[in-house]
Amino acid sequence: MGTGRVGDGGAAEAARRAAEAARRAAEEAARRAAEAARQAAAEAAKKAAEAAKKLAAQKKDVSTFEPAGAKNKLKLDGQGAPSTSLFTEDSKDAKVNCLDKAADFINKSSPELQGRSDLVFLKDSRAGAEGQSGHVVVRQGERVLDPSNGKSWDDMKSYLQGNSHYTEAGSIPGTTAAKVFGTEAGSPERAQALADANVSPELQQMMVADYPADVGSVPDAANVQPHETTIPGQAGPVSVEFSDTLEKDVKKEDGFVTVSINAETSVSASGSVEFKKAKVGVGASVEGSVEAGKSMTYEVKMTEADFEKLKRGEIAPPHPLNPETIPDGTSIKMEQSQFTGYGLDVGLSYHAVELGISGDVKSGKGMSIEVSRTGDKLSMTTGPTEFIENNGKVTLGAGPVSVSMGREDTLKEYKLRTAEFDLGNPEGQKAFEAFAKDGRMPEKEGPGVSNTLRFDKINYESTGGKVGIDVGPFSIETDGTTNTGDYLITHHPDGTKSLTSDITYGGDHPDITLEQKYDKDGKLVPGSEKFAMKFDTKDDNARELLVYSFTGDADKAKAAREHDKPITLNLTADDIEEMQRRSGIQAQNGGHMGINVLLTDYDGKPNDPLMAVRNMACSPAYNEYKLAQSYFGLFMDEGKKPLSGELVIG
Repeated sequence: MGTGRVGDGGAAEAARRAAEAARRAAEEAARRAAEAARQAAAEAAKKAAEAAKKLAAQKKDVSTFEPAGAKNKLKLDGQGAPSTSLFTEDSKDAKVNCLDKAADFINKSSPELQGRSDLVFLKDSRAGAEGQSGHVVVRQGERVLDPSNGKSWDDMKSYLQGNSHYTEAGSIPGTTAAKVFGTEAGSPERAQALADANVSPELQQMMVADYPADVGSVPDAANVQPHETTIPGQAGPVSVEFSDTLEKDVKKEDGFVTVSINAETSVSASGSVEFKKAKVGVGASVEGSVEAGKSMTYEVKMTEADFEKLKRGEIAPPHPLNPETIPDGTSIKMEQSQFTGYGLDVGLSYHAVELGISGDVKSGKGMSIEVSRTGDKLSMTTGPTEFIENNGKVTLGAGPVSVSMGREDTLKEYKLRTAEFDLGNPEGQKAFEAFAKDGRMPEKEGPGVSNTLRFDKINYESTGGKVGIDVGPFSIETDGTTNTGDYLITHHPDGTKSLTSDITYGGDHPDITLEQKYDKDGKLVPGSEKFAMKFDTKDDNARELLVYSFTGDADKAKAAREHDKPITLNLTADDIEEMQRRSGIQAQNGGHMGINVLLTDYDGKPNDPLMAVRNMACSPAYNEYKLAQSYFGLFMDEGKKPLSGELVIG
C-alpha cells in the first residue's frame, strides 16, 4: 500500500472548509445577537405596556370624560397628566406632562434644530409620589431648556444646582425622538423604533410626569425657544434667546417685522466684534452685568419670512458689522452710544464732529447709523438719531437727490453722510470690513464703493435767503413762490456740490424740486440741472392723460385711475428742450400757442429750463389737469410718441 501525501489541492480544500465553518459561525452569532436584542426590546415593550395597563386599571372607576379644549392646558384640579414612558407617550392626546412637552418641542422643531438637540431623562430622588416619576429636559450643545416652563440654563451643571433632586439617567438624540414619537404609542412600531435606536430597556421603561402646576401653554419650539447657532466668520456657537413676550414686543407692518436685539460681545484678536449671546425682543437684555465695549443694542427690520427663520434657528441674528448675517431687504439702526468702548468709537466720533452732532453721545441723542441690504448692495447712512429713528430717507435716482423725514418733526437742519458697499466686489467687502474695525466711512468712491456723499439740510429762513455756509455762494430766486424753506446741499467726493430746493405753489399745482450742480469754484455746471414735478391730483382723467403721455402704455394709464398715489415727473434740461421743440411745432401747425406760451419768452425764444419748469408749475391758467391735457396734445401730435422724461408712480 502506497504512502499518501497531501498536495496543494488538498491544502486549498482544507482552507475553504475552514472559511465556510467560520462564516457559518459568524452568521449564527449574529442571528443569536439579533434575536437577543429583539427579545429584550419585546420584553421591555411588554413590561411598559403592562405598566400602562396597570395604571389604566387603577383608574377604571374614574370618569374619563374631559371637555374639549386646547391640548396645552392643565386640568382644572391643578394635577398633571399621568406618568408615561418613551413607549407609552402619546404626544397627540389631550394629557400633558413633561415628556409630552418635550415631544411637542421636538415635533415642532426644524430638522436642523432637532439635530442639535437631545432629550435628557432625569431621575427624581424625592420621597413619596414625587419620586415615582422623573423629568425630561432638552439639551442643545451645553445649554439646557426645560420645555415645561420655557426657562433655560447655561449647562446641565447649572440646571442641577437649582434642581438638586434630579440626577441624569440617560439621553436620546432629538432626531431619534422625532422618529419614536412619529409612531403609535404602545405599538409594535414604537417598540421597533426604540430597538432600532438602541435605547436601553431602562430608559424605555422610565416613567416621567413632572409638570409644574403654574405653567401655562406649551412653548412653541418652532418660534421662541432658545438655541445655539453659528455666525459666519466667527469661531464657536452663539446662544440665542427670546423675550418672554416676543409676539407682543415686535412691530409688524407691510410684511416686515421690527424688533430689538441685545448682544453680549467680545473683540477678536483681529479686532472684529463677535457675538457671545443675543436676546431678541423689545427691551431685550442678556443675563448678567455688562460694561462698555461688551454689549450692544440695536433695532432690526426684516421680512416676516426671515423673522420666522430667526425664531426657528435657521439663520443667525443680524449682526450690524457682519454683512453675511444681514438678509436681503433687512435694515439695522444703531445709536453711536452703543459703540462706546469698541475700536469703531474713534472713527464714529470723527463723523459726529463732521456732522455737527458730537455733543450728546448717549441714548436717544447724538448720531445714529442705519445699514440696509438690497442684494449685494449694502447702504449706510449716518446722521442725527432723530432723523434715523424717524425713518428718514435719502433718495438717489434719475430725479433730484432728496432727503426726507419719515414723519413731521421739529428737526429742520441737519447733516448726513452716506456710502454704498458692493459686497459682490472684493474691494467693496474689504472697505466695509475696514469700517467695521475703525468706524471711518469711505469718503472717496472706488471699486466696490459708491455714493460717498455728505448732505447739509438747511432752513431758508436761517440763511436770510442765501445759502453760503461752507458750500459756496448758492442762492435761488423765490419771487412769486411760497418756498418750503428747505435747501439740500450735496457734497460730492470730487469736490463739486449740488443744491436741491423744494418749492410749492399751493392749490391745484404741482410741487417742484430742482437740483443744480456746481463745480469746485462754485459755478453752475451747464446742463446739470434736474427737475421733478410732483402731481397729487385726484382727477382720474388728469392722471390717465399724464401717464399715457409719458409712457405710451394704455394699460398703465388706465390703472392710474384706480389709485391716488402721487405721480412724479423727473426731467432733465434735455427733456425740457425736447418739449420746447415739440410745443413750437404744435404752435406753428395749429395756429395757437398752447403750452408753448409757458416754455418760451415774449420773443418766442425758449426759456431756460428752470424758468420753463417754474412757469408750468405756477401759471394761474394751467392747473394739474390743464398741464396733463397739454402734454397729451403733444403726445398725439407726434403719432403717440411718448414725451421725454421719467415718470414715477408712488
